[in-house]
Amino acid sequence: MATSLTGVGVLWAVLSLAAAILCCSGFYLPFWIQGRLLGKVDAYFSSFRRCNYPRVTSQGVVEIVHECGRYSRFWDIPSPWWQASTVLVGLGSALSLLVAVTALAACCISYVIHTATARVAGSMQLLAAVLVCGGGAVYPVGWDNREVRDCCGNASHVYKLGTCHLSWSVYLLGGAVTILVLCFILSFCAAREKPSSFRF
Repeated sequence: MATSLTGVGVLWAVLSLAAAILCCSGFYLPFWIQGRLLGKVDAYFSSFRRCNYPRVTSQGVVEIVHECGRYSRFWDIPSPWWQASTVLVGLGSALSLLVAVTALAACCISYVIHTATARVAGSMQLLAAVLVCGGGAVYPVGWDNREVRDCCGNASHVYKLGTCHLSWSVYLLGGAVTILVLCFILSFCAAREKPSSFRF
């Protein structure tokens, strides 16, 4: 198996995959915050998905939909801060996945990664971590929207969750950010050689 990665580089590739899986899972799964709807049903929210939410029927009756799903359109997301969070965390997740695929390819193919490209890839991972952190930082600014107040009480406000609490997808994103920063550091020792020429 031809590779231009060092032993540290192989560890970097494996951790890159782990970070990408955690990041994409944390982004997609709607378990960022948990509350109770009407005091009896657990409700979950992320930046663009939700579980167990109210819907008004054609007869004007409010019923609870017991399923998880995304908002119908991007503009249906109830807060512009959540829209920004969706874009930032989504970009960070996509970037981490791109680097992970490239790093894994470098485990099997020579000259995919060399010293300079490993540093660029590590810098992209640091950028992904910054994007995810930025998305996580703006998400609580939208906690004063009507949907959150229905589940968390009127005490919920910017950076104040009321009766709700953070759920486990947030911890997946936190773990992903930690690993991405570690991968940035490892990327400086990931490649075995500098490219002398392009080989086809």
